Amino acid sequence: MKVLSIETGSAGEQVGIQPGDNLIEIAGRPIRDAIDIAYVTGWEADRDELQFVFVRNRRRVEVSLPALHPVDIGIELAPDRIRTCSNHCVFCFVDQLPRGLRPSLYIKDEDYRLSFTTGSYVTLASLSQEDHDRIVEQKLSPLYVSVHATDDAVRRSLLGNPDAPPIMEGLTRLIENGISLNTQIVVCPGINDGSVLDRTLDDLLSLGARMESIAVVPVGLTRHRQGLPQLEPVTGESARKLLATIQSRQKEFRDATGSPAVCAADELYLLAGIELPPYEHYGEFPQLENGVGLLRLFERTLSDRIADLEGVISEPMTLTIVTAELAAPFLQQVIGRALASVAPIETRVIAVENRFLGPSVTVAGLLSGDDFVRALREQHPEGLTLLPAEAFNTDGLTIDGMTLREIATATGLDRLVRAHDVVDAIVDSMEHSHKEADV
Repeated sequence: MKVLSIETGSAGEQVGIQPGDNLIEIAGRPIRDAIDIAYVTGWEADRDELQFVFVRNRRRVEVSLPALHPVDIGIELAPDRIRTCSNHCVFCFVDQLPRGLRPSLYIKDEDYRLSFTTGSYVTLASLSQEDHDRIVEQKLSPLYVSVHATDDAVRRSLLGNPDAPPIMEGLTRLIENGISLNTQIVVCPGINDGSVLDRTLDDLLSLGARMESIAVVPVGLTRHRQGLPQLEPVTGESARKLLATIQSRQKEFRDATGSPAVCAADELYLLAGIELPPYEHYGEFPQLENGVGLLRLFERTLSDRIADLEGVISEPMTLTIVTAELAAPFLQQVIGRALASVAPIETRVIAVENRFLGPSVTVAGLLSGDDFVRALREQHPEGLTLLPAEAFNTDGLTIDGMTLREIATATGLDRLVRAHDVVDAIVDSMEHSHKEADV
């Protein structure tokens, strides 16, 4: 791993490490990536100092350094190279993006290391024996696995990979070696629902307690599918059928283990017009990234925080929440009721149609800047207006590359906020207005 920089005065500088050196070994163990470093310096280290080996101009440089992660001793290393996917999934979301977006959006990762560290999903289709042995040795658990179907012929068709290894063999081998799994099934109507889904759930539930969760999520289809296989979206009717199957399996598994294990994405309940399960249904919320239990967690968090607004607001105010169409009615009810109970706040929810990716894409995190601008110009919100923080990446950009400032300029709104937390956004807004009044 290449050294990018050395902090002045750090332990790394004091022993003579230089930018451009390559870290290849710590305590006699080869270093391939950040997980190896964490394993040696954190999980396994029992000494105050460790022997670090670098290569400089083809020569080994051996130094003793504190038994800490390199970043803690002033050494910045290049980030790991992401392992990319060799599948050609018929529903791959990357293939459904329009051209011309930022390059990072087109990266298809298939990296078990990211599965362990960030909860991203892998298919195991490229997992080598060496990879498996490392996962077991370093106890990289839990992992997140895209299953979709345990019928291997159906699964290979969905993955667009005729060489994908049998999935149950791979899952069983990991579980038998102590690795816990969270899995997902992306349902494509007419392909892996019905009897195929029944078999998949039977097979996964047979793996026991280390099969920690199974998320059933509807396929996401954008309007940019030119040249891709024809797929049908999940409708209200098909969502109700899926939920009937899932709820039946939840009862079976809860009776056996005390946990439902199989969970449906919130989107399925909203599409079906069926009330979401209670907060307690979701346990430790292992599938939030799949939108499983996200709305109930939001509701509970808001309920826990709402008392922070008591006495903060004395004058009536208007709050506008901007979100995607499917969840808008739920948020209107939950937020409006909660805020009205403690303060004179009128809550309005603007439901934004996703024209950038297509109306069947209904999650707030995939709304574009152009979608926000159009909806805000049409609706003319008053007071404080909150945009969903999940629609912006870590650089503050929407999927089509707009910043919050650009959206505010295009709409003429001066109280536009990117919000993770409704209560925090209101409190921050009030504090800001008080400071302006003092000035």
